Amino acid sequence: MLESNGVNYLAHLYLAGPSTDLITGGFIGDSLRGTVLEQLPTTVQHGVLLHRAIDRFTDHHPVVRGSVARMRQRFGRYATVVADVFYDHFLARDFNHYHDQPLGDYATAMAALLGKHVDTFPERSRRFYRYMVANNVLVSYANVSGIAEVLARMAERTRFVSHMDQAGEELQHHYTDYDADFGLFFPELCKFASAERAMRGFG
Repeated sequence: MLESNGVNYLAHLYLAGPSTDLITGGFIGDSLRGTVLEQLPTTVQHGVLLHRAIDRFTDHHPVVRGSVARMRQRFGRYATVVADVFYDHFLARDFNHYHDQPLGDYATAMAALLGKHVDTFPERSRRFYRYMVANNVLVSYANVSGIAEVLARMAERTRFVSHMDQAGEELQHHYTDYDADFGLFFPELCKFASAERAMRGFG
């Protein structure tokens, strides 16, 4: 079964800031269940909680809801998954506007950082880490073809018919609309994440 959140990995990595523990917590955030969170180092717990706060902010934001509504008829319950990945595409495409490192260098650095801790990750996170590194997924997000491939792979693992194999067509058809949505939403998300990090003692 595919979870409805946790597919916008690039955004979660970026919004965690420079802290290794926040990055780690952000990466594994959707793979944790029950009391497992309490067994993690406190600073990694903060990364998980930041991840969840970002998800809540995103899910309730009116611009994101507009994106989801636009594609709801095609993707049904999986529209939120598709919207997450579409937004990661625009972040990847314009990554040089948000970070000093080129996307390829950033992806390599994240792979190395996370790789030091991957043996401690929940199984779901370990599987995605290996897939991410083997297929250079974060860099592939910058291209519509990469987005289409990732979502088609997700479609193979859903419990219900998702039509996510049609996501590339959806993105191309409404590209300017989703691009505009991202442009409105992401600066607000960055401000929110920065405030959340500061509140947790990670300025």
